Amino acid sequence: MTSNLKNVPPNWQKVRFDEIAQIVTDRIEKPVESGLSDYIGLEHLDTDCIRIKRFGSTEDVDATKFLCKKGDIIFGKRRAYLRKLAVSDREAVVSAHSMVLRPTGDKIYPDFLPCFMQSSIFWKTAHSISEGSMSPTIKWKTLAAQEFWLPSIEEQKKISELLWSIEDNIQKTEKLIETTETLKQGLLNELLTKGIGHTRFKDSELGRIPEEWEVVRLGRVSEVIMGQSPPSSSYNENGEGLPFFQGKVDFGNWYPKVTKYTNEPKKVAEEGDILFTVRAPVGEMNFCNQKCCIGRGISAIRNKDRIDRFYLYYLLTYFRLKLENLSQGSIFDAINSKELKNFLLALPTIEEQRDIVSVLWKCDKKINYLVSHVGRLSALKKKLATTLLSEI
Repeated sequence: MTSNLKNVPPNWQKVRFDEIAQIVTDRIEKPVESGLSDYIGLEHLDTDCIRIKRFGSTEDVDATKFLCKKGDIIFGKRRAYLRKLAVSDREAVVSAHSMVLRPTGDKIYPDFLPCFMQSSIFWKTAHSISEGSMSPTIKWKTLAAQEFWLPSIEEQKKISELLWSIEDNIQKTEKLIETTETLKQGLLNELLTKGIGHTRFKDSELGRIPEEWEVVRLGRVSEVIMGQSPPSSSYNENGEGLPFFQGKVDFGNWYPKVTKYTNEPKKVAEEGDILFTVRAPVGEMNFCNQKCCIGRGISAIRNKDRIDRFYLYYLLTYFRLKLENLSQGSIFDAINSKELKNFLLALPTIEEQRDIVSVLWKCDKKINYLVSHVGRLSALKKKLATTLLSEI
C-alpha cells in the first residue's frame, strides 16, 4: 500500500518503510537478570505521546522480552488504533507486544522518523494492515513493505526541528504543572491544618489546629446523598430525563461529561453539589453543573451554611490525598454513607474559609491554564505533522 497525497512535490520520494526503519530484535530471555531495571510495556505508552512518562520494573516480568537503546522507537504493534508510539530516553527492556524500531539508511533524517510515525498518514496505514479481530496486530514483514512519500532530507530536518521544539515546550509545561501540583499539595496541608495568621493552637482529634477552629463531622455541615442506579431500561442517549452519572468514567476536569440519560432517576444531585466517587477509585470529584441522576458509584455532597462549598471541595481533596497515603499504593474499594458522614474536618470561620479558598484557587487557576496550554500545543503539533506531510 502507498500513502496517498493530494499533490506530490517534485523533490519528494517514495520509499518502502524498511528503507527508513529497521526492526531491532535483541532478545532478553530473563529480564530480571539483564542488569536493567526499567521495563516498557504497552501500558506505559500514552496515546499520541512521543515521550515515555512512566516505567515498570524488570522484577515484575519473566517472559522473553526485547532490548531497546536510548533513542529507539517503541511502537505498539497491537491495537494500532490506540496510536501508541514513543522514543525511549534510556536503555530498557521492552514488551514483546511492541516493535523496537531504529532509523536506517540515507533517505530519513533520524529525528524525523518518530514525527512521521505520529502523523495520520502513518496511523491510517498501520490500522489498515493490522490483522485479527480480538487484538489486531501488525507484522513487521507487512509494515516493512508499505510505501510512503517523504520530503527531502533538508525538509525532514526543518519539519522535525519544528515538531520537536513544540514537544520540548509541552514537556517544560508538564514539568510546571507537576511543580504547581506539588505546591498546591503543600498549601493544602498547611492551610487546612494551620490556617492563615494563627499563633495559638490546640490539640484535637485531628492533631494541632488553631484555637478558634472546631472539629466537626462532615454530616453536620453538609448533606450526603448516596447514589442509586435506575433500571437499565431507562437509559438513553437522546436527552430524555436527567443526565446520568455513574463514576469517574463520567468525570471531566471540573464538571462531568454527559453521555447518558435516564427517565427514571432514583437519586438526584443539584447544581452546586460536589460529586464524590464512593467506589474505586474513592475520592475523585467533580462539581455538579446541572440537576442530574447519580448512580451507586457516586455520592452528592451538598454544603450547608457553615461551610463554603469550595472550601469543602479542598477539604475533600485533602481527604483523598490522605486516603492515598494510607493505602500505600493499593486502592480503597469503597466508602459507605456512615464512613463519609463521620469524616472529621477542622472548621474555621466562613470568612477564613474563603480566604483559604482564594489562595488555593490561584494554584488551580494556574494548573488549569497550563493543562489547557499543553492541550493546545499537542493539537498544534498533531495538525502540523499531518498538514506538512499530506496537505501540500
